[in-house]
Amino acid sequence: METTMKCVRCLEGTVTVVAHAPDGSGAWEIYRCERCNYAWRSTEPPNITDPALRDPFFQLSGRDLDELSSPLPLP
Repeated sequence: METTMKCVRCLEGTVTVVAHAPDGSGAWEIYRCERCNYAWRSTEPPNITDPALRDPFFQLSGRDLDELSSPLPLP
């Protein structure tokens, strides 16, 4: 059963698991938000993974994402 997970940065439900502990222990996973491209480990402390404890400076909203400048094109 797959659970929908929200991004800890932009709070969108577009998170995917991109890596697992290579030894198969399940000790950690790495998640990535497809909306804002933020990535974090399952072993991060609560001040990183709990939006209520995160510094508001590091939070993004959908509006913030829409207004960000596009990255420079690669040559």
